[in-house]
Amino acid sequence: MDRIRKAEIDLKREVSFIINAKAKDPRIGFVTVTGAKLSVDYKWLNVFVSIMGNEDDIKRSLEGLERSRGFIKKNLQERMKLRNMPNIRFLHDKSINNGIRISKILEKIKKNKQE
Repeated sequence: MDRIRKAEIDLKREVSFIINAKAKDPRIGFVTVTGAKLSVDYKWLNVFVSIMGNEDDIKRSLEGLERSRGFIKKNLQERMKLRNMPNIRFLHDKSINNGIRISKILEKIKKNKQE
């Protein structure tokens, strides 16, 4: 496993902890960190999040995460010893929603075949 991948795993774990345990922004709803992608130069960290709820909940949670970015970055800096702390971008991960939608379609097809 290369150095960047190890850093991504650690950053994902720490960001998830900070969001769920320390961030007190009421806009941040039920958020799960599903992945983290660190740029080669360690300047950017894309954090992929899955958010439960409707479109308004998702939009509100992403807004809360964006507003909490500085707080999260400061806590990351305290918890991890990196020379340069990357800038954080939060991206909505739609893969879980797509998986649920595909499962429903497959169930419907299976039900239609049985009839």
